[in-house]
Amino acid sequence: MRRIYLESLFGLVLCFILGVVANETIVYNLNTDYTYLLEDYEASAHQQLIAFIEENQGLDAAHKAMKQYVDTSLQKLTIYNHEDKIPSTVSKYFDTHPDRLIFHDAERNLWFRLVGSDNTYYYAANNDTLVRQKVDLEEDLDWLFTLLSFIVYTLGYLMIIFRRVKKLETATLRFAEGDLSSRADTKSGSALGTLNKSFNLMADRIHNLIESNRSLTSAVAHELRTPIFRIQWQAEVLRDTPLNNEQKATVESIVDDTEEMEKMVDELLYYAKLDCIDLEKAYSPIEVSGFLDSAVKRWKKETGINIKLILKNQSYMILADETLLNRALDNLVRNGMKFAYSQILIIVKPEQEKLLISVHDDGDGVAKEHQSRLFEPFYVGDKARNKAKSGHGLGLSIVDKICTQHGALVNVGDSEILKGAVFTITFPLCNDKEDKNLK
Repeated sequence: MRRIYLESLFGLVLCFILGVVANETIVYNLNTDYTYLLEDYEASAHQQLIAFIEENQGLDAAHKAMKQYVDTSLQKLTIYNHEDKIPSTVSKYFDTHPDRLIFHDAERNLWFRLVGSDNTYYYAANNDTLVRQKVDLEEDLDWLFTLLSFIVYTLGYLMIIFRRVKKLETATLRFAEGDLSSRADTKSGSALGTLNKSFNLMADRIHNLIESNRSLTSAVAHELRTPIFRIQWQAEVLRDTPLNNEQKATVESIVDDTEEMEKMVDELLYYAKLDCIDLEKAYSPIEVSGFLDSAVKRWKKETGINIKLILKNQSYMILADETLLNRALDNLVRNGMKFAYSQILIIVKPEQEKLLISVHDDGDGVAKEHQSRLFEPFYVGDKARNKAKSGHGLGLSIVDKICTQHGALVNVGDSEILKGAVFTITFPLCNDKEDKNLK
């Protein structure tokens, strides 16, 4: 955002400079310069007056009048005779325009001649005088104050816009991080036109849509429990009646399917429940090595796959809800159990005040095109992981939501160690201040 304001300031200064250049070009170059024209009229009148004095009173009287004029107007008079060298531009002008007796040079100083004299007269501003020095200073200050006032106004205006945009950005980030109640301030001193109202309208619609979706998901999941239970109960009763082998197989299939549906409903309800959990009351410091040691022992009892924990000889503390952390790691490890051939490796290591918990497996891995969407609810897109093992697509979504509520991150990649998939959770490490507050 800082770059936007720097570009805006640069653009405004550039526009100001271009405006000044355009004014100089249009007013003084493309059109008649009336200031110069007025000076030309005044110079012509002055030359005619001096010529009149010279004609009636003599050249000395004319020189005396010139001297008095330059002294009064704080200028310097230089008299060149026909043997003196004058600037080529001046001599060329008088030679090519013999009927013209006045000439203004590039500095707008006056050169003129008299009909009855071979001299060329030159008026130049006497910059050694205090008055002219003050005039030059005032002209410079006029430009300086004009530019400074423009810059101050621009910076002040940009600061107001920056403050308003920052407030809107803060509300937007809070909303993006899951605070659906976040709204932009619509007061006249904080709003950016109608943008704040438009954001609030969008936020209201998204909030209502998400809440409706949550309510629908929860209601459907609850309503499914009853018919699933009835089917299970009837299948159990039917299984206890005399049946042939084919019928028994059909009943067993019904029982398995209903159990699978029940697990799906449980995951769906748990996923919806995560949005309502107040984590601030459930936070507690967890010593990771002890937590994972007991979890690995539990996982080893459930599978024949070799599960190994690598944790260096340090005690790492993280601030988390123990139940939710256990659920997240349990989902990742059980996901690895489904697709690993023989080995799962859990590596814990610190990195820049963060703790990385990585779950590696030696399965087929996850294709690159599916890695970015793997944590979306109900997304099952990896053909390398067959549908029989992939579940309902909620396990990894639950992991992602738990990590989001803890201010943690989860990502998937390719394991360089076991050549399968690797899922990594990045948790903030507990600091001493947090530990003291918890105690």
